Amino acid sequence: KRPIVSSVHCSTAPLQQDGGSMEGALEFAKAGVPVAFYSMPQAGATGPVTLAGSLTVGNAEVLGGLVLAQLASPGAPVIYGTGGAAFDMKFCCRTGGSPEQGLFSAAVGELARYYGLPSVVGGFVSTAKEPGGQACYEKMISGVPQVLSGCSIIVGIGLIEDCNTLPFEELVIDDEIVKMVFRLAQGVRVDDAALALDLIHKVGPGGNYLAERHTLEHLREEQFIPELTDRRSYEAWLRNGAKDIVKRAREKVKAILGEHKPEPLEKDVQREIQSIMKRASKDLANR
Repeated sequence: KRPIVSSVHCSTAPLQQDGGSMEGALEFAKAGVPVAFYSMPQAGATGPVTLAGSLTVGNAEVLGGLVLAQLASPGAPVIYGTGGAAFDMKFCCRTGGSPEQGLFSAAVGELARYYGLPSVVGGFVSTAKEPGGQACYEKMISGVPQVLSGCSIIVGIGLIEDCNTLPFEELVIDDEIVKMVFRLAQGVRVDDAALALDLIHKVGPGGNYLAERHTLEHLREEQFIPELTDRRSYEAWLRNGAKDIVKRAREKVKAILGEHKPEPLEKDVQREIQSIMKRASKDLANR
């Protein structure tokens, strides 16, 4: 139910499967590794300009891969995937980070649910060439719909330049954006504890809730608490160097790279991995 590895195979729009990739997909399917068939039609270029038309093309490609996988290995785990977006007629490029990508991927979440499959979609991406304002607003518009649609897996965190560049600064900015979006998706909880009627009566008119235990108990589940976003006054921001989001992100990146100590794998696990790699290298050399 929670595999540690899966395999993604892109079809070639419109309505084609890549031979080598499909051969790999069938081998993974036989081994029980979840296989994601990932269509990427560009509305107006490799798919109809209408989103519904390009969704139809992408749907056919994914179902084609699914059928082949099931014929080769009945019951093989398959993930419904897409990275579809519009084609920009002005600059002749794919529009990763556009509203259309958000809508396209959200619709794919619905299609996958209709077929009873988990989904993997593109999102939180941008055509910006560097971290900053454009990256942030494109990340939001191309990520919120997928979350609200309930897509299983959303890929694209940290990527800019339409998935060609991954700056470390953007990774930590996107971490903040994603947490905000997931707080949005949680909505407003309504139950006796959240309504807090007894507390409202206790504090009464003109009081405040800062020192109440209820505030401490529910703060972190009710409020998004930023690590990177600067909410201080303008004067406090100036005193702290007037740093924009990219500068703050760069400082956090340097701190992580300098201070984080990853937990090493256990010795027996390391030995087993080395053994697997040696056997694989030997097999490849003998082919």
